[in-house]
Formats: sequence, C-alpha cells, structure tokens
Amino acid sequence: MLRAGLYVVVLALLLGSMVFWVLALVAARSFARYARSARSARSGRSATTAGSAGSPVSGSSAVRPDGADTVALPPVSLLVPLCGADARAEEVYGAFCRQEYPECQVVFGVRDPDDPSVPIVEGLMASHPGRDIALVVGGASIGSNPKVNNLHNMLARARHETLVLTDGDILVSPDFLAQVVPPLAEPGVGLVTCLYRSNGATGLAARLEAVGIGAEFTPRVLVARLVEGIRFGLGATLATTKTVLRAAGGLPAVADYLAEDFKLATLIEGAGYELRLSPHVVETVVAPAGMGAMLRHHLRWSRTIRACRPAGFLSLLATHATALALLAVLLEHGTLWSVLLPASAVVLQLLAVWVVGVRTLGDRTLRRSLWLLPLRDLLDFGVWWASLLGRRVEWRGSTFTVVDDGKLAPSGGRV
Repeated sequence: MLRAGLYVVVLALLLGSMVFWVLALVAARSFARYARSARSARSGRSATTAGSAGSPVSGSSAVRPDGADTVALPPVSLLVPLCGADARAEEVYGAFCRQEYPECQVVFGVRDPDDPSVPIVEGLMASHPGRDIALVVGGASIGSNPKVNNLHNMLARARHETLVLTDGDILVSPDFLAQVVPPLAEPGVGLVTCLYRSNGATGLAARLEAVGIGAEFTPRVLVARLVEGIRFGLGATLATTKTVLRAAGGLPAVADYLAEDFKLATLIEGAGYELRLSPHVVETVVAPAGMGAMLRHHLRWSRTIRACRPAGFLSLLATHATALALLAVLLEHGTLWSVLLPASAVVLQLLAVWVVGVRTLGDRTLRRSLWLLPLRDLLDFGVWWASLLGRRVEWRGSTFTVVDDGKLAPSGGRV
C-alpha cells in the first residue's frame, strides 16, 4: 500500500515536471523574442550612425531594449567586490576596465590587504592610466555578509549616481554597461539584472557546476519571468542608482542576508520600483573545484532558497525529471505506462535544457557537457533533500545558520 501511494506521488511529480519543462520551452521562446527585438533596435541605431567615428556604443546615447527612443548614457560607477583570484582573474578584471562607455569609474574592493587580487588590480591600474580605476582595501563591517561589507566601503568611493554591481568571476563584453544601463532611464525602473552562462570549466565538479547553470538555474529564472515577472535580482549584475538604493534602505538593510541580491531586489520592488531582466547575457568563469566544495556550494544555495522563497523551494522538487523518472521505474516496472511516462519526462527535460541553455543562451560549456545532465539532476535532487536537514551553511571559510527569511547568524559545528 505504501509503495503504491509513493508511486502515485512520484507520478504526480513527474507530470508536474513535464508541465515545468513545457513552460521552460515557452519561456525560452519569449526571452528569445525579447532579445531579438533588442538586437534589431540596436542594429537600427547602428545603421543611423554608420559613418560616425568609433563604436555605436562609444557615444553618449543608446537604444532602449524595447526599441523606443534613444536615451543618454549617464556616468556609471562599476563596483566589483573581490575575494581571492583564480587563473583567469586578470582577463576577467581587465574586461571591466575596457568598457566601451562614455564615462565609467571602476571600483574594485577587497577586505584583506593580502588578497591575491590586489597586485592584479594594481597592475591594471598601471596599464590603463587613462581609465578611472580605484581599489578599496579593508574598511568597516556593517553586518554578517562579507560581500556587502566590501560593497559598503566601495560605495563611499563611487563618484557617480548610477551604479552597476557585479561579481569578480563575471566576464563581460565591451558593451556590457551600454546594454544594462539604458533601462534605468525608463520611468519607474529601479533595478536591471542579467542572466549568465558558464565560460569554460575544468574537471568533473566544475563541469557539473556549469551544467547546473544552464540546465537548472536558467530555466527556473525564465519560468519565473513568464509566470510572475521579475521579482528578484541576480548577483552577476545589479544596475541601479544611489537614489533607488537609499529608498530601499541602503546596503545596511541587506548586510545580514546571505542572498543579498535577492533581498535588495525585494526591497527595491517594495519601494515601488520595477525590476527588469536585461536581454544581455554575461558569463561566469567556473573555477576548478572538488566535488565536496561544489556540493557544499549547492547546499548553501538550496538552503538559501528554502529560507527566502519557501513555496518556490518546494516547487523545485518537481523539476528533477531524471531523478523522478528513475524513482518511478524502480517503484513500478513491467508495464508500458510505467516506462513511457518517465521516459517522456526525461526526453522533454533534455529538449528544454538544450533549447534554453544551448540555443537561447549560447552556453558552449553546456553543449559539450550535456551528457552530464542525468548525474547533475540526481546530485541536485539529493541536495534538495539534504537542505531539509538543517539550516547551517559554509561560506568563505565560516559557518552560518540561515534564519528569518535568509538572514545569517554565526554558527559553530559542521554543515
């Protein structure tokens, strides 16, 4: 009787999984149309400025993503908090310093004077004497989140009203700022955020991490955009203004939250502003890591979602088509139905992941590593269940307890 009941539950979840992956296909098509519209608008602008000197984005205006009137590009302070450096750090940091944008200040920040990023940034400052680049070292702490503490100290050096916050592992194109800043000129828009895809991955753990970005994270974001609109921010890119930031309570309001990007977006929306997902896609450099580090990272992420979006966390269980299909076959086998539905769900998942991650986002790492999707799905299914067993997370060498809709509290013991 118990086996039969469990089988019915698994079948219901499989049907839910199929609904989710159909929605992912629809959401990918919607986002692709949105991105094509933005590209067409930019192409039209480029045609009208043909014959003028320089890049189409090197002037003082840009086309809005909706194709409406051009807007002036305001001066921007680009804030890049750093903690450690991997083998591609110079490439990543250098891309921030080579933006094709009228007036851009780049502010790097580290908490530790001995951080290995320091000499890399100092080298970029020396090799780009004509660029406005600053390095902030150390400073005050305003909460439990070390990244927010870093940003708080960096913000004091930001000279411009318009702010773009990003991460030190995000690789951007030269037109990054010219793409994400213009929507802030639209009435009511208070935050612009971006999707991201992986850029290279070495080793099994890193490749599994990369697969998760295109096969799990991105479909969930696009389905959320389709169903409820954008009600969150992604830390890879947060474009806003000092005025909006103050209206949302400033960085101190998110200094004790693990998912400071999510909380900041929530506060900005609560202050009456619109959140916007840009059609522009940035890239994250997936650093080599062991399986243990990769699983701890995803356990932290899963427990954060559980604290911040409990209903959304529960719904994630139905996205694991491969794991649910395997369970269904183990519980009931021998009939055509017991094989057909699970197989259909897995095929639909594979198709949707290909369309979302490879075709829509252009994730070349996912294209090469798609064969790892079943293993990735099984691992993430296990992490989902493990996240129910506690609230402790490990982050940057310290252990915290996630409480009160995502707040961090110092904790001892093992995760």
